[in-house]
Amino acid sequence: MAIAFIIPMGVGIATIVFLFLRFSRFIYLYLRPSSLSRYHYGEEPWALVTGASNGIGKCLAAELARNSFNVILHGRNPSKLENVVSNLRQQFSQREFRTAVLDASSATHRQISDLVSSFDDIHLTILVNNVAGGQIVQPLTNTSPDQVDFSLNCNARFPAQLTRSLLPRFAASRGRSLILNIGSAANTFAPYASVYGGSKACNQAMSSCLNVEMVAENLASKIEILCISVAAVTEAAQNTAPISLFTPAASTMAKASLARVGCGRAVVVGYFWHAVQLAFLGWMPMSVTTSIVAPIMRERWEEEKREK
Repeated sequence: MAIAFIIPMGVGIATIVFLFLRFSRFIYLYLRPSSLSRYHYGEEPWALVTGASNGIGKCLAAELARNSFNVILHGRNPSKLENVVSNLRQQFSQREFRTAVLDASSATHRQISDLVSSFDDIHLTILVNNVAGGQIVQPLTNTSPDQVDFSLNCNARFPAQLTRSLLPRFAASRGRSLILNIGSAANTFAPYASVYGGSKACNQAMSSCLNVEMVAENLASKIEILCISVAAVTEAAQNTAPISLFTPAASTMAKASLARVGCGRAVVVGYFWHAVQLAFLGWMPMSVTTSIVAPIMRERWEEEKREK
């Protein structure tokens, strides 16, 4: 009788301890201080932010400047980039800024290599793969071949090629380097965004695999690989919804992303309330999650059709 009582009690206690440790680990992730400063060393450290003309990328550039990094802003529209840089110079007069104009959707290997070579005269310690394209809500059958290629090139090919080109430089550096990939929660269950979600999922998969590769190559102590999963954000990706608990401003998302640096994981949800939201959906049976998400995305598709 005693054994029959003790075993269930032991299982119950172990379960409670396990859940408590998981909850504590979850909370600590969003309370711990950022380790961004470890990449600010040497003379005039620089960061490269792709897709920095607007949205989260523009805000990441501002946050990095606020943390005393000089910043290279990448985009495909030179006038937009110059406007952003002009504003940043007014806000952060002691920082230096450069622009890198290159269309991520069509850049060749040689153009990417030339872009990387243009950084030979600076001390680059951070790469932020933020560029994204093809955030169109529509059925796959309504997506043109060019739109498919555009999404895949912007969200998967360009970040992979740029990372490949910069890795040898980071590996040879005397200090530490950071590769920060901005992913998307759309890579899990986002109907009417299958190409965008699938192409952004490449960032998450690449981050996980490359993180282990750095361990295998004895480079984990030199190069941090981190992917930030992002859900709904206003002031980004044509989203003009009002700011709310689960839809933060792009500036809030940028701060949250940099706050996760040094957390010791390869992939994390950057913003606390996004993490709560996604955890809630993840705990539910997929059939229930689907019944919630599908009509919401269907309505967004209907809205976009009406606007057209």
